[in-house]
Amino acid sequence: MPQPPSARTHPAAPAVHAWTRGAVVRDAYYGLVMAGSLAAVWYSGAGAGRTVALTLLVVLAGWYGLVGRRAVRSRPVSARTACYQLVALALLITAQAASLSSSFLLFALIPQVFMLLPLRWAVLATLAGNVVPVATLTGEHTYPGLAATGVAVVVLVFAGYFGWWIQRIIQQSRERADLLAQLADARAELAAAEREAGAFAERQRLSAEIHDTLAQGFTSILMLLQAAEAAPPEQAKVHLDRAARAARENLAEARALVGAQPPTNLTGASLPDALRRLAGRLGEETGIDAGWELVGEPRPLPAGTEVVVLRCAQESLTNVRRHARAATASLRLRYLPDSVRLTVVDDGVGFEPADAAGFGLHGMRERLAQVGGRLSISSTAGRGTRLTVDVPA
Repeated sequence: MPQPPSARTHPAAPAVHAWTRGAVVRDAYYGLVMAGSLAAVWYSGAGAGRTVALTLLVVLAGWYGLVGRRAVRSRPVSARTACYQLVALALLITAQAASLSSSFLLFALIPQVFMLLPLRWAVLATLAGNVVPVATLTGEHTYPGLAATGVAVVVLVFAGYFGWWIQRIIQQSRERADLLAQLADARAELAAAEREAGAFAERQRLSAEIHDTLAQGFTSILMLLQAAEAAPPEQAKVHLDRAARAARENLAEARALVGAQPPTNLTGASLPDALRRLAGRLGEETGIDAGWELVGEPRPLPAGTEVVVLRCAQESLTNVRRHARAATASLRLRYLPDSVRLTVVDDGVGFEPADAAGFGLHGMRERLAQVGGRLSISSTAGRGTRLTVDVPA
């Protein structure tokens, strides 16, 4: 059995962004580079500068743990992120001044600035972090120092370009995540709309079925009981028996409705037989001279078509019973080559079709629309009504 659209499963957007899930890796990388920086400073030589640099690096590690880990990229830059970067940069520059080996930590801090800050801010922070080593090496006026300075410039240019490239990837990743989230929301809204539409359609179906079966049955029972009250005892018993029969049939219709089964009138009987019984029941219960006519050779019809024709006939005869005040009524079913036509005619008081606003006619049109059928009504006040139903078959 195919799944309804609302029950289909869709791949959900990830609850946590991949960038957030990479926090553990970034922490591990920062810790590894920090350990390398401490080792580099430790083995750089004795002196007060080493102690100061080690102390500042330890402070930097704590600053990252307390503040840096929760710093996020945002637009505009958040106060936490800006404060973290400024303090980290100040501690690093001071540590570099105490021991140039502290610059090893740039391998961890430069990626951070490109992750957390806009490109221009990140480039400026990168330049600031390289001021001390470049100035120190340039001041030595030696070939290794000048070569190191050139390498530092190349690295800065490369870092700027690489940072721009990383930020483009981050931006595209976030845009893709936003699109996935929007798609998930749209799917959820669509599923909710489908559920509401399905519930509405089911309410409409139940309303039509209850109106065409149970409500009509209760109407018949009530009219028979009223007739029994006004009739002599012998005739009253006849009306009461008919009311009891109508109640049993109504109960059977209710059970068929609950079990989503075909109408009881069509259970084990053909459509012409069901319509013939409806006409006979009308004459029997109301005294109206009810006629029945079958034209053409009966043939099997789709179950949905037979149900629509039967419900239209029931609704039409109920209107005759309740509103027409007719002396005669006739029901005719005609099998045409590519359709069937149901005609209900009475000689009652008639009505103005344009003024009819009841649920019954609306329900008939709704049913016929589902099978491509058509309803036409011809009625004049005081001259009866002709109702014609055409259904492709």
